[in-house]
Amino acid sequence: MIEAREGRPITERLVEVARREPEREMIVDPAAGRYTYAEIAHQVERLACGLRDLGLGPGDITVVQLPNWVSFVVFHLALSAIGAVTVNIPLVHGEREVGNILRLTGAKALAVPSGFRARDFATMAEAVRADAPDLRHVFLVGGGAVVAAPPATIGYEAFMAQPWESRGGWGDLAALKPAPDAPTVLGFTSGTTGEQKGAMLSTDVLHAWNMGLVERYGLGAGERIFACSPLGHAVGFGHALRMTLTLGCAMVLLDHWDPARALDLIEAERCTFMAGATPFLMDIVYHPALASHGGLPSLRLFLCGGASIPEQLMRDAQSALPHTFTTPLWGMTECGGVTTCPLDAPPEKLYTTDGLPCGDMALEVVGPDGRTVAPGEDGELMARGSMVALGYFQRPALTAEHFLADGFFRTGDQARMDRDGYIKITGRIKDLIIRGGVNISPVEVENVLFPHPKVAGVAVVGMPDARLGERVCAFVVPKAGEAPALGEVQRWMSAAGMAKPKWPERVEASDALPMTPSGKVQKFRLREIIAARLEGAG
Repeated sequence: MIEAREGRPITERLVEVARREPEREMIVDPAAGRYTYAEIAHQVERLACGLRDLGLGPGDITVVQLPNWVSFVVFHLALSAIGAVTVNIPLVHGEREVGNILRLTGAKALAVPSGFRARDFATMAEAVRADAPDLRHVFLVGGGAVVAAPPATIGYEAFMAQPWESRGGWGDLAALKPAPDAPTVLGFTSGTTGEQKGAMLSTDVLHAWNMGLVERYGLGAGERIFACSPLGHAVGFGHALRMTLTLGCAMVLLDHWDPARALDLIEAERCTFMAGATPFLMDIVYHPALASHGGLPSLRLFLCGGASIPEQLMRDAQSALPHTFTTPLWGMTECGGVTTCPLDAPPEKLYTTDGLPCGDMALEVVGPDGRTVAPGEDGELMARGSMVALGYFQRPALTAEHFLADGFFRTGDQARMDRDGYIKITGRIKDLIIRGGVNISPVEVENVLFPHPKVAGVAVVGMPDARLGERVCAFVVPKAGEAPALGEVQRWMSAAGMAKPKWPERVEASDALPMTPSGKVQKFRLREIIAARLEGAG
């Protein structure tokens, strides 16, 4: 039974479950062990009291850049308990991105691993501290000395060994809890355009993100969530960390993506639910060991979002994962996971659309004049409802441009809606290729090219052309090291019945495509690459 209600801080849910069922398992961390709700509640209480005694409180901002570790969960919940604001950012962010976010937000604290996967985060933290005047405390998880006076570097484990809760526990913290409509999280967008902006998310907004999925799929306390998506990004944070507390269930952490390890953990821990980017689904569906894991019989639901899903991949997923309802998930940091396919969706909707809106979300597709277009026509997707963020932090002009007075959020995604209300994302408005005045959807071309036997991955972008404005360029990740030549690609497009203006006129082989942490291709980088190559050749 889901008892988390709108307006209740997530920490109240934690304490409620911990008191009612203290031995209920909450977190499985393969590197650190198993933790019950009571154990996590005790850690959160201790850290919250310690943060309060360091002078942090309501409205204060802390940037959390940690792997999918228990400490990430404890940090977020402790910050929520004192009314502070969590900025959750991906591990791939470097000194430049972290420094920009610290300055933009005026964050007073930063939590990073001392090191992770051969990267020295401690050195980076010291470097960004020099140009972040509001930063008072740096927490190092996995190392560092405890120093209480700012500017302080604080070893997380040593800090947590002190009995901070003895100076007042949950009862004293209750007065600090955030208002349900106040920002409790700043979710920075993952950067398909290269621009950093922080969406303000409240308790009520984050609650709505998950309740739409809970209601659509009948999720409950018996779920075991496979938390493979980075908790520093919206999908992992919203639909793993926050979903776990919403349901009062358990989650299994994976701190970096490894498909073989993922298969082992899903089977061993009997995981029932996961949300992940398209590359995650691809790696599982086409993994040679999947059959030896019995097709993952415990996994009932896979929400696949973050990037366009090739139709062939969705069809292959239905047969490779026969026990799993695999559905597209469309959403954004600014509005959570908005659309999925319901359990009774016709098969073709699963393969060719991005689903129906969840919960109270309303969608419209509008033309350049702001008017709703006819079913089947392309336009900009607009979203309105309880999942929509409050705006962009300290970006009033950008907020006014995207968060409209009538409640609709301008997504910047190009989409079409069919007569049944199902939507299909056909690209970003800025990614649209305009060749000789004709609009070309990169997603349409990618869907046709992806099944080619020599293609393991593909991204289509516009390349500058003096006569036509743009022509189509396909960046291809070769399968088995052999990329298709341009002639092969064009013959494939012709055989598929694709109109000739949409055919790629250049093929670029690439070992990998530049990705955001959520699995979206950074097409602005590909446009920069091809423009530079054309300029160099000229």
